Amino acid sequence: MYQPQGRPPASAAPPQSQKAIVSRLLAGFDELPTQLQLAARYLIDHPHEVGVQTMRTLATDAGVHPNSFVRLARHLGFSGYDDMRERFRDFVRGGVGSSPDRAKWLQAMAREGGSAAILSGMAAACLQNTERMFSQQSVEQLDQAVEVMTSARRVFVLGLGLAYPLAYNLWYVSRMAFDHFILTPRHGSLPSDDLSRINERDCLVAMTFQPYRKETIAGARMAGQQGAKIIGITDSVSSTLCREADLGLISPTHTPQFFQSNSAVTALVELLCALLVVKGGEKATRAIEQFHSSRWDADVYEET
Repeated sequence: MYQPQGRPPASAAPPQSQKAIVSRLLAGFDELPTQLQLAARYLIDHPHEVGVQTMRTLATDAGVHPNSFVRLARHLGFSGYDDMRERFRDFVRGGVGSSPDRAKWLQAMAREGGSAAILSGMAAACLQNTERMFSQQSVEQLDQAVEVMTSARRVFVLGLGLAYPLAYNLWYVSRMAFDHFILTPRHGSLPSDDLSRINERDCLVAMTFQPYRKETIAGARMAGQQGAKIIGITDSVSSTLCREADLGLISPTHTPQFFQSNSAVTALVELLCALLVVKGGEKATRAIEQFHSSRWDADVYEET
């Protein structure tokens, strides 16, 4: 049972590392009061922030009173918050925050071989892809894409195979703020079924990556022939989809494994969603609030 003074038994020495703190918190998470659960979740999910930000800043971000972090530290056996924070500073100092740190970590993992080498290769690819994706984006093109989507009568979002969950992600988030986003293909249909009536007042957001799906490219061509604006999300400016599109947004998908990496594309989709909400203004904000309010009323979420 949780002790009001936040002190564990004398035999429970305070954890000596960030990893040990996280393990202790996870082991006793369900027994913590609600406010301490919120503070604990923030420590677990944002270890770098704990090492560099003030307690007041962390409390604001976590949505708790600053004293919650003091109570949590004492619960773990520390004399106070600063004592616990030192474990997170050690984690930051020995972590992989800077480019040289990341390079050393990746090299060390690669030398270990086996699963560690695979982890190293995948981590390097995901980091490089994401950095390249952000660095090569044109703010002007992003703004144009968002303007096309917000002003269109309907926005069809098309993705097949590994691109389907990416298309679903864009549609799922966007529909919280807007009523005119349509995921295609729908279950039991073909892309051409949904796009047969697309016209110059509509927009198609199509996604495909090597090896490129013929159905996606055919859908883009159909939409273009019928006058719709096309936004292509793909991995190369030389791809057929990019050449068919009015606007092409590029994200690398390189991976050392046999399947493509969607991590950077996911970041690009999230960027588009963020820009859409900002462009949607107060109306989009109210729609999102209403969407989530109805879900809370329907008891969809677990309160913590």
